[in-house]
Amino acid sequence: MKNMKADTLLMKEINKNNVRKQLKLMGKATKPELAAKTGLSVVTVNALLEELVKNGEIKKGENVPSNGGRPSLQYIFNEDYRYAVIIYGHQKKDQNLIRLLVINLLGQCVERKEKYFAKVEVNSFDFWLSEIFEKYGKKAGLIAFGLPGEEVDGMITINDYPNIVGREFMEHYRNTYGVPVIFENDINAAVIGYYSYGISREADHMVGIYFPRIYNPGAGIIINGEIYRGVHNFAGELSRIPVAYSWKELDYANVYQVIKSMGQLLVICSCVLAPDFFVLYGDFWTEEIKSGLKEAVENSLQGQYEAKLVFSDDLEKDFEQGMIKLALDELEKQIRKEGEERCF
Repeated sequence: MKNMKADTLLMKEINKNNVRKQLKLMGKATKPELAAKTGLSVVTVNALLEELVKNGEIKKGENVPSNGGRPSLQYIFNEDYRYAVIIYGHQKKDQNLIRLLVINLLGQCVERKEKYFAKVEVNSFDFWLSEIFEKYGKKAGLIAFGLPGEEVDGMITINDYPNIVGREFMEHYRNTYGVPVIFENDINAAVIGYYSYGISREADHMVGIYFPRIYNPGAGIIINGEIYRGVHNFAGELSRIPVAYSWKELDYANVYQVIKSMGQLLVICSCVLAPDFFVLYGDFWTEEIKSGLKEAVENSLQGQYEAKLVFSDDLEKDFEQGMIKLALDELEKQIRKEGEERCF
């Protein structure tokens, strides 16, 4: 009997998630409209809506005409039921620029801050987060970090900010603010953003490479529509690949050096991964570099594979979009998990 009750509650939660999803897509809807979209009966939808209204996920709207019959009450998705706090950083003008966003369940930014940091420490973001969590309280349900480096099972293993390497960084923010904390590196997030919202929807495989000048380049890899991380999230760490001029010595104003080293890197990535295309992020692209790089790669590959190159100087947009998608996915997962835990 206990298992049967649990199964019934779990099915109820699945149906509730269906109603959540459809109402989020529709923005507002009546019970009959939601029943038609979800395939559930109006009676079932009514019961689920009562619970969602009670816990604040959905709001009651106004009565609207319904095919000549009695007016029907509209229900409105409450995008402000929960918020995610995103902190992401990258290099701009050879400095560490860090941004904070607070987003609602529609991915809309309700608050934004930014600051240049000389260095990043474990507690560098407390001055922001203490204010945010005091303002939004329990509605702030997640912290998402997007920083250059790697995280494995709560440990920062590689990072351009050496003072946050280790377990202390993730543990500090989980323990201090009592919410889930996730971490993604800059180029993975940018590639997720480009793939999810950009022109790449027709492609299944892509590689994005970020050349930040003051640090080593890194790659984000999409295979069959999914980000590929490799063992210990090491996929895309390019600094150990031998090229003509090491990344720390490379003069980005020297066209020959740029084409030589980047051309070798792209040939290796082409032979190993053969993506539909590359997106190359940097702030130093000139027409001479673009054409020279394409020619160098074509000559090396000798027509066996066409490396399609997209040059971008707008990492910030894709990075932010990727972090918003990752944060929303995790926040929605947490809301579903809370409902499922109530079933047992």
